[in-house]
Amino acid sequence: MNPNTALTLAKTIPLAWIGRRVRGAWHRGWATFRWPFRHLILTLTVVLVAVLVTVADGPLLLAAAVAPVALGVVWHHVHPRSFAPIRSRLLGSIRGPLLYRWRWRRLCQACGLTKKPNPKGDDEAPILVRVRAVPAGDQLHVRLRAGQIPDDFTRRAEDLAHALSAREVRVTSPKPGWVRLLVSRRDVLADGLTLTNVAPSLDLARVPFAVGEDGMWRHRSYANVSGEVGGGLPGSGKTAGETSLVAGLMQNPAVQFVVIDGKGGQDWAWIEPRASIYIADDEDFTVVRDALATVVRVAQHRVRTQRERRGNSNYWNLPIVPEHPWLVVIVDEVQTWTEARAITDKAQRELANEITALMGRLVKKYRSAGVVTRLLTQKPTGDTLPTHIRDNTSIRTAWRVKSRAAAVSILGDDALDGTTITPTGISELTPGVAVVADDKGNLERVRFPYVPEDLAERIATDTAHHRRDLRTLLPLVTPGLTPADSDHQEDRDEDGEAAA
Repeated sequence: MNPNTALTLAKTIPLAWIGRRVRGAWHRGWATFRWPFRHLILTLTVVLVAVLVTVADGPLLLAAAVAPVALGVVWHHVHPRSFAPIRSRLLGSIRGPLLYRWRWRRLCQACGLTKKPNPKGDDEAPILVRVRAVPAGDQLHVRLRAGQIPDDFTRRAEDLAHALSAREVRVTSPKPGWVRLLVSRRDVLADGLTLTNVAPSLDLARVPFAVGEDGMWRHRSYANVSGEVGGGLPGSGKTAGETSLVAGLMQNPAVQFVVIDGKGGQDWAWIEPRASIYIADDEDFTVVRDALATVVRVAQHRVRTQRERRGNSNYWNLPIVPEHPWLVVIVDEVQTWTEARAITDKAQRELANEITALMGRLVKKYRSAGVVTRLLTQKPTGDTLPTHIRDNTSIRTAWRVKSRAAAVSILGDDALDGTTITPTGISELTPGVAVVADDKGNLERVRFPYVPEDLAERIATDTAHHRRDLRTLLPLVTPGLTPADSDHQEDRDEDGEAAA
């Protein structure tokens, strides 16, 4: 064949069209191959039924069909939290094809969420990878096409909600190149959540603390966390939210508590049997100062001796055991001491300044000593939560507040920029709802569960044997020696015992 004729013939062949068809066939074949593995529960169920139909008789087949359903019902009622992931995957594998996959491409085209791979190519929709059913609706995990960013979906969230007949669609980005769409069909945060039992929080790197807008539990890691601030108006659910969190931690024998209630009331009285130090006196500043000074001494001792005694200078790189407990310092109504200018008595004002300095010292210096200081207030202002302390805390929780300034005093100066999620929009009818930052730094609304005080008190009483006197965590102090000298004195005592 003449080379010129061959070249002319090659130009007339739609190579791009053939390439698209080949790529499409390959992707469809690969998706078909992966489908049984992505829906493993359904695949195993079909295989089991097929085997039973082949080898079993009628009664046995009926029992085999009924048993998984009965097991699921019992499991859901006995321990719904562990059953939730299975329910989510199973319902998602059914709802995905029925509600989303068959119209996904047309939906993305209508909302302007498709991309052309090249000027002559067809529009390509982002890839709907999986669907999970959640209490609020459905959660769609989508892989973006080249040239797309999460903000493309954020701008079209309202269009997607109307197209899907949903209450709203919320967009988050769990990792680069992916978006997670929460197709919300009901507001789960509007419903109160009362716990009749509280599971122990034994893993400090995954502590459940609240329910998110999708109805799933949120967890936070306290590893390498030195401080937390929280604020909200009276009646916003602040103390109740803290109660539910502490109720799980109390059941961990490797956690000790120092609780200082600046209100001077009985809001925290239920924890007294379990707390190493419990103070509900808002007038005796000396007691508060001495309690915080004791915690500082424990932290100092750990910083000085941890590496030699336990093998690492960071508490969080070591086993967390009752002999070396994690210390949780809770200071409620912190404005009692941080607003020193409002105190007229000079001696009291000086003590208040000492207390504020000790709290700042704990937050700034003792992350590696296994101490977390949690500062709570119902009067969130710049004076109440000093910025030099707040800015060193990695966990911030804002319950209902009235002004943007109050929200900024809790969450930080730039936290509300570019977001519509704000604690000023929380209704008075939903106590316990708060705004927190997720593990990516994005703000989200959550609802803290309510734990009745009698249940919390019962847990505190039942776990009172875990309580330790903080002085047992310190070396023996010889009269006339400073705390630093006492550390060396203790080392000499141990060397002497070893020699004997």
